[in-house]
Amino acid sequence: MHAAHASTPGGGRHPTTEMRMLRDNLRRCAEHYPDKIAFHQGERTITWSEIYRRSLALAGALQARGVRPGDRVAILAKECIEIYEHFFACMIIGAVRVGVNWRYSSREMLHVLKNSSVTVCVVQDKCWPLIEPRNDEFKALSIDIIGLGVGHGFDTDYELLIEKAPELVATDFDENAPLLHTYTSGATAHPKAVILSHKAILTEITYAPHYYGISANDRYYMPAQSAWVAVVGGLFGLASGSGTIIPTDVFDVGDCVDDINRHKATVALLVPAMIPAVLDYLKENDLSLPSLHTIAYGSAPTTPALIRRTTDTLGVNLVQLYGMTECVAWACFLQPDDHRRALAGEEHILRSSGRFAAFIDYKICNDDGEEVPAGEAGVIYLKGDTIMSGYLNQPEETAGVLNADGWLKTNDIGRIDKNGFVYLLDRRNFLINTGGVNVFPAQVEAVLAENEIVSESSVVGVPHPRWGEAVIAAIVLRNGVQLSDEDCIAQLNAHCVENLSKQECPKHFIFMNELPRTITGKLQKRDLKLYISENVKLPWDE
Repeated sequence: MHAAHASTPGGGRHPTTEMRMLRDNLRRCAEHYPDKIAFHQGERTITWSEIYRRSLALAGALQARGVRPGDRVAILAKECIEIYEHFFACMIIGAVRVGVNWRYSSREMLHVLKNSSVTVCVVQDKCWPLIEPRNDEFKALSIDIIGLGVGHGFDTDYELLIEKAPELVATDFDENAPLLHTYTSGATAHPKAVILSHKAILTEITYAPHYYGISANDRYYMPAQSAWVAVVGGLFGLASGSGTIIPTDVFDVGDCVDDINRHKATVALLVPAMIPAVLDYLKENDLSLPSLHTIAYGSAPTTPALIRRTTDTLGVNLVQLYGMTECVAWACFLQPDDHRRALAGEEHILRSSGRFAAFIDYKICNDDGEEVPAGEAGVIYLKGDTIMSGYLNQPEETAGVLNADGWLKTNDIGRIDKNGFVYLLDRRNFLINTGGVNVFPAQVEAVLAENEIVSESSVVGVPHPRWGEAVIAAIVLRNGVQLSDEDCIAQLNAHCVENLSKQECPKHFIFMNELPRTITGKLQKRDLKLYISENVKLPWDE
């Protein structure tokens, strides 16, 4: 398809054409709301006109360093406004934005850089020590490094690049061109990249804010980590010029309350594990959140007791979110009126994930891909403009979930009732959701298998009072291992910390002579979880 655009990056207009481009939204926000705050970060703020100016300058600097449409430009940084300048610069010139999760192990970070064939990477000063242990391997990639922050030690400085940037050269590319490689845990030993296009992200940004309750004059508190697809939530302001509040570095409950009150946030995103922490902090410090009118909570349903406590304490609207990286995060919403119905007596509604949005199609199918009768359980399939282009460098895995007609097989098991409410019955073959972060057991098991004392392992999620679920590893030791349980645990902990993210690291180990299996040898994770619940005293059990 020939690329056609409504504007050039610098603001000049072409005649009206068919194609809508995400970068045009940024230009319009800068033109229409030049003095309006686009982002708040602690004491820092930046207007739409200023972030557009800086993003154009960074885009020009990247072009001067050889970046062309389709090239991959990464960033390794904790939460800061520059993350969005970097995203916008990639968006303007057609480069692919790659977020490197600073919570990853250094091995996983290197995998991301290699897998995406990154040519340029912005590295924040406080994040360099995280990858420095593999400095030789990092240097071997010959990536052009741009240092961000005071004392980063690199030859090229982010601020100087923006200050001395050459004039931007207008570029054309298709709306279906990739804009984002977002890494998600997979069934292998390494994270896998989901490819999302300009069109997919524009569609999400155009429609999703309405379901959150975000309008032009709202200020949205978005604490989710921006290295993965959640960064799209930080772009919601592109839909109407609304403002976004981000944390400094990482989420902290005290800073969260301070930021919401300082910047008078009206809408906030919180995972269920954050909500009780915020409520407890408010009570302990005799504080309130008077500006908030809506809290959106994602990743997992929560309990009726917590819903009632939240509404009684804060008097806010509540919106539950369900989705996945492969459809640009959110596609299903349990609206405020649905919560009120549930609290008024229809409590079963809280067990649902809401109803699918108007920008997505769905169907429920059996194992053969055939639609099942209404109300019956099956695999959820989704279709629409927000669906991913595929998995990077994994054509077979892409073909396994994305068919020729554009339907995405989610591998989530669910049913839809007569009123359209979605009830999830299982999450992706024992996917673990801990503190709002998805952990695939197979990825943890693959790392455990590399340790010399492990014969085999099975990783499951068990209930945790704070994080929803905790990662537990059942281990069968190799024959001849003479270490005590304490020494084994110490060795496994060290191995996991080196090779997994914090959320993926098991919170408890149990040792078994054999793992539960069927007569055909298939591992029985349900039986393992039952065994743990009936026989294992966990540290957080009362």
